[in-house]
Amino acid sequence: MTALSNARSAGAGYVLRMHLLFVRRRLAGWFFRLTHAFRGVYIESGFMIEGADRVTLGPGVVVQRRAVFTTTPDGRLTVGAGSRIGSDAVIAVAREVTVGRDVLIAARCYISDHGHRFSDPGRPVMHQGADVPRPVHIGDGSWLGINVCILPGVTLGSNCVVGANSVVTQSIPDGAVVAGVPARVLGQASPLTVMDGKALG
Repeated sequence: MTALSNARSAGAGYVLRMHLLFVRRRLAGWFFRLTHAFRGVYIESGFMIEGADRVTLGPGVVVQRRAVFTTTPDGRLTVGAGSRIGSDAVIAVAREVTVGRDVLIAARCYISDHGHRFSDPGRPVMHQGADVPRPVHIGDGSWLGINVCILPGVTLGSNCVVGANSVVTQSIPDGAVVAGVPARVLGQASPLTVMDGKALG
């Protein structure tokens, strides 16, 4: 009975910590949204943030509802002027993520410069810590379709197009159209490619 009580107590403690974390991020998001309204940045409701002092948004940036930004004490997130980040997008930073100017990031995209270690099959992944972060850079004018994942170490060139549901695991040159899991180069952006949508699947 004691072991069961301890387990329940530990579980309740975890839930409480997660709840407090959620509340802290939501309040920080509200304050960040309020202060940036006077800097030419538009942030919709439901936004959450961790490490607001390590996030820089350029003028004209739009962040849609329920997006989440998290940074560790050593992390830095920079989003260039005129970029738009879709609803429910998540950007997680342990070292450096840079989003260029006039970038379109659709809903539910995930961008991170780090992942979880999973080398020990005898331990839960969540208890193995984070791996070594590798900076992520997204070039000016690029477009990430809905549900795209950008993984650690990726540099996405300028004016790239990433098809919906793609997972980008390696760096992509300027102007490339990519799609798939893992994403591969399908061609170069052109008026025909972007308008007919065939390259995006």
